[in-house]
Amino acid sequence: MMRQSPTAILILIVLLLFAAPAGAFAKEGERGFALNLGFSDPKSDNSYRSDQALNFSYEYEKTGYASYRGTAGFMSLQGREQVSPEIGTRSTDALYLTGNIVFTPRFAIVHPLFIAGVGVYSFRTTDNVDSRHDVALGVNFGAGLDIQLLRHFALRSEYLLHYTTGRIANPIQTLTIGGHFMF
Repeated sequence: MMRQSPTAILILIVLLLFAAPAGAFAKEGERGFALNLGFSDPKSDNSYRSDQALNFSYEYEKTGYASYRGTAGFMSLQGREQVSPEIGTRSTDALYLTGNIVFTPRFAIVHPLFIAGVGVYSFRTTDNVDSRHDVALGVNFGAGLDIQLLRHFALRSEYLLHYTTGRIANPIQTLTIGGHFMF
């Protein structure tokens, strides 16, 4: 009976993940869309707790390693701490549109993502007394991972930081997971 070494198993796993099957790489001019669900949370403000995030994006593959992406999304932040007995907790919802550049080094199955972009954010802050609406400009950047399951489908996860000119504490972080469909 032959004993398998941990090194041989590790080499086999690396070969399976990074060996390039034919057609696994995105081609110039390819398009795709992604739908992601997850959580949003202001990274430096404990007066809010994490809540849901949802985004839809459309991508155009400019080269095999870079694409342009437009994203429309929603994120919500629920108040954790009471501002005052009369006001209660303050919650914020945001709709946003962003334009990003996505750099994607391609390996066979695993595709890391590096994302940077600009956007417009529409914040609505509500409490027991008042409701306020603000429009803000912002930048976002982050990283993610596509795991190619089929030629035209990958699981996608992303971690983004959104810095805005709005009254909400910066940055707002989102962690999402979803599907990326390419055609």
